[in-house]
Amino acid sequence: MGRVIGDGGCFYFVVDVAVEPGLQGRGLGRRIMQALDAWVRANAPATAHVSLIADGDARYLYEKFGFVELQRAVAMAYTL
Repeated sequence: MGRVIGDGGCFYFVVDVAVEPGLQGRGLGRRIMQALDAWVRANAPATAHVSLIADGDARYLYEKFGFVELQRAVAMAYTL
């Protein structure tokens, strides 16, 4: 499963991409990302900023879709 959240204009964030551990390694993550990428390209303006936070080796999957590591940004969060 996976989803894209965004403001409908400038910013889109790929979140919750997950494949059940027993089904990993079968190309399902790639298929999920292909569907999400196709949706963003069909629905977001060409000037949109699309981002995500990669966990571990998932970065290699996302790189195949054009995502690059940002050296100029720091991911930050807080928990209520």
